[in-house]
Amino acid sequence: MKKLYSTIVLLGIAAIGYAQCTISNASVTPTGLTVNATMTAAGAAFPGYGWDWGDATTPSTSQTATHTYAAAGTYTVCAIYVDITNTTCIDTLCQMVTVSAVGIVETVGANTISVTPNPFNTTTSFNVNLTASSDVEITVYDVMGQKVETIRDEQMNAGKHEIAWTPANLAAGVYFVQMTIDGKVTTKRIVHSSN
Repeated sequence: MKKLYSTIVLLGIAAIGYAQCTISNASVTPTGLTVNATMTAAGAAFPGYGWDWGDATTPSTSQTATHTYAAAGTYTVCAIYVDITNTTCIDTLCQMVTVSAVGIVETVGANTISVTPNPFNTTTSFNVNLTASSDVEITVYDVMGQKVETIRDEQMNAGKHEIAWTPANLAAGVYFVQMTIDGKVTTKRIVHSSN
């Protein structure tokens, strides 16, 4: 019994001699579909940094990193800090981050899209202005990035177009209209109200 107690005490003293890896701050700031992340950490003799973005893409391996998501939604982002010479010295700090298409420029070259009214209750209109005849696709997505409906997918002539949309059985909430003109994408946030 005395030998076991001595061993525990010695292990405890030895453990105190090693630095503890600790993340004191991990900041993730979304702007549209892009997040900027930075962490402050201490304790590692040879520090290693990592960011797991929560979307099955390759993690970043730097203290400060930027990542762009393919779709709007809520993701679990984890900051990882480790001493690369002592893998028992590690800390992880995770947080939920919601990204959306808000903040993306609403013009594609000289082409534009607007939505009125917004918020809307029953019907809204997509006002599209094209500088030349173009392949146009207009699709609505929910906040999780799931397609709700494709409004248009066709060749449209140059000029102004007003496309009315009266969705059936659409729950109240935030949605995103994505317009693709000849392969260039712009996104607009819309709100469907229940009254």
